[in-house]
Amino acid sequence: MGGVQVLSHTLLKDLDPVKKLDKIFDTVKSGDIVMIEGRLTADEETTLISKALRNVSGKFTGIEIAFLEGTAKKSISQKLKDKIVKLLAGDRFGLTVIGPSKIIKEIKMNPEKLEIMLK
Repeated sequence: MGGVQVLSHTLLKDLDPVKKLDKIFDTVKSGDIVMIEGRLTADEETTLISKALRNVSGKFTGIEIAFLEGTAKKSISQKLKDKIVKLLAGDRFGLTVIGPSKIIKEIKMNPEKLEIMLK
């Protein structure tokens, strides 16, 4: 409780969508921060947020989600390389951080870094 768990893309891709989101949600609800290789789909994020809202209580106050992709100003050749990597890597491109809002005070994102302030 209160740690950080890194979940690989390989682990999550083998789970059906419901079990994948249940695993992420249960981990966050227990008080851990989850780091995921890649990105959740828009539907998965919506479902996860809806599930969190349905479970808000005195002990569980919700979740915070942030995604780091590295979108700084890039040359045309770097943008092309990134598109090729994204095409090959799919949703593994980037890093998603999900944590309980009870312990995450603020998440600041810019193109080059992600800062997580804890309470």
